[in-house]
Amino acid sequence: MMQRLLAPLRHRELLFELARSDFRARHKGSLLGALWAFAQPVLTIVLYLFIYLVGLRRAETDGVPFVLWLIVGITPWFFFTDALSSMTQSLVEYKFLVKKVVFEVTIIPAIKLLSSSFVALVVWAVMLLVLMANGYPPRLAWLQIPYFYFAIVALVTGLGLMTSAITPFFRDLSQVVAVCMQFGVWLTPVLWPLSNAPARFVPFLQLNPVLYVIQGLREALLHGKPFWNHPALTLYFWVFVGVVNLLGLRIFGRLRPHLADVL
Repeated sequence: MMQRLLAPLRHRELLFELARSDFRARHKGSLLGALWAFAQPVLTIVLYLFIYLVGLRRAETDGVPFVLWLIVGITPWFFFTDALSSMTQSLVEYKFLVKKVVFEVTIIPAIKLLSSSFVALVVWAVMLLVLMANGYPPRLAWLQIPYFYFAIVALVTGLGLMTSAITPFFRDLSQVVAVCMQFGVWLTPVLWPLSNAPARFVPFLQLNPVLYVIQGLREALLHGKPFWNHPALTLYFWVFVGVVNLLGLRIFGRLRPHLADVL
């Protein structure tokens, strides 16, 4: 199991090259090429700025302008949904590599994860520029950004290992994941503050591990708070991530010998 977990590190040069090729291939043949990969999330951020600052002029949420609160939360959500969706389809898309006996199949989902990370790094940088342009200069709490980025990568790695291994046997899983993402943006919640939820529902909403990253990033960037202010949630998150990754590796290992046959 540890060998499968460390496979992306052992094959990091091959992984990076395949991820770069995958990134270019996503928009091969289009006029702007790879720029389209950044267009949707960046233009969405710009659209929210225009709508809420010029059009609706929404009041503050949690003591900060609503549009900034929204952008900080939706930026990691973009990465999470893009990475999980692409990882889910990765083995089907790269079935020609799955059928190669000597190829380390475990790194295929990691190709999609790294490819999505190329886009995410740029979008996260745009988010920080938006904050600075609106009166939120860098401060010590911003050093937590790599922590939260690693946290969401660790979470999506475990989930992606499971969904990618199951999809060749149950092709409808990609549609199930897409539907879950549509509901998830509201149930996480990303578009509305947790403080608006009835008190009795808050503990159940906090069981969603994505909320830990989104809330933590908002507190760090907008309020300067450290993640260790929530030790119970931090412990729960990393236990959840550990279990999901172990389960993902186990499912992947069990289904690995049968992948070439179904693909």
